[in-house]
Amino acid sequence: MFKEKIEILQEKFFSSLSQTNINDIADSFIFLTVSSDLHISEDEVRQTIKRIKADKASDISDISNRVLQTDLAELISILMSLFNAYVIHRYHLKQFKKTQMIVLCKLKKSDYTDSKTYQFIALLDIISKALKSIMTKRLSDIAETHHMLSDAQMKVRCKWFVISTLNLLVDQIHTIWDCKIKYIVFMLSLNVVEAFNQVLHIRLLHTLKMKRTSDYIVEWACSFLKNREISLRFNEQTSDMRKINANILQKFLISSILFLFFNTSLIEKCEALKIKIKVFNFINDINILIYNKFIEEICKILSRMHDVCAKWACTHDATFASEKYEFTHFIRKSKRFDMMISI
Repeated sequence: MFKEKIEILQEKFFSSLSQTNINDIADSFIFLTVSSDLHISEDEVRQTIKRIKADKASDISDISNRVLQTDLAELISILMSLFNAYVIHRYHLKQFKKTQMIVLCKLKKSDYTDSKTYQFIALLDIISKALKSIMTKRLSDIAETHHMLSDAQMKVRCKWFVISTLNLLVDQIHTIWDCKIKYIVFMLSLNVVEAFNQVLHIRLLHTLKMKRTSDYIVEWACSFLKNREISLRFNEQTSDMRKINANILQKFLISSILFLFFNTSLIEKCEALKIKIKVFNFINDINILIYNKFIEEICKILSRMHDVCAKWACTHDATFASEKYEFTHFIRKSKRFDMMISI
């Protein structure tokens, strides 16, 4: 019984190798990169260790966060040397690539043969977690400083908060409404299925290079992504370690910023159409705000935008969940428009 359940749960993590066409990626092309400091400072290490919660569950190494924080004065020079060695050699230790996932049943579900009725807690190596936190901040800082991400992309970015984003959306709608031209505003919301589990490493790394990300970060990310292994712990039993072919784990903070880079080309394609739209991107949720005087034109734009998203999905091994499509009308007077028209 344990093996059968593990096989069902493994489908959530162990994706097969993709057959997606990647002929558009030119390996021989050289991208100029932005310069950034390679050396990890003592202050970076100290601030990172202090930010980590002290008593979170430890991984199979049994080193708790509190140990590092308590003995930080004695360990900081060792940790700094260790982290700098990983960065200089663009290497993520093999032991750090092993993750144990605790499987918990969600309450009051009728069918526990569906992997979606389970939730997962990742037990991560604390030293690896500190290194990933440093690299996440560095990548985020470089992205902000050199404008590598679109303003439409939110989440895990400095000074971007949910309330601020909602206020931005509301302000955008009211700005459109207050125009002399009486526009109708419509929003199409799309969700990428199992987004983190379907990230093509070669496509992600190519995007990082195109965005001129520092070489050492790209090469470290390459080492971080490949040859990862996961075991599942369920009902006090643990499965064997198994390799993951093509994904990034959602449980890592660095995964969120990497996914923003992964789907930045979709945002750019949408914004390049030069039509009356505004895009809001929350990791794997794409929200496209469309406005026009005529609802018939909005329907044409929606169809065009959907085609753009579908083509992007084909080249990025992604799938949009059709059952999660949402269409939202923002209008002051519904009688002014024909709300029965179909796309």
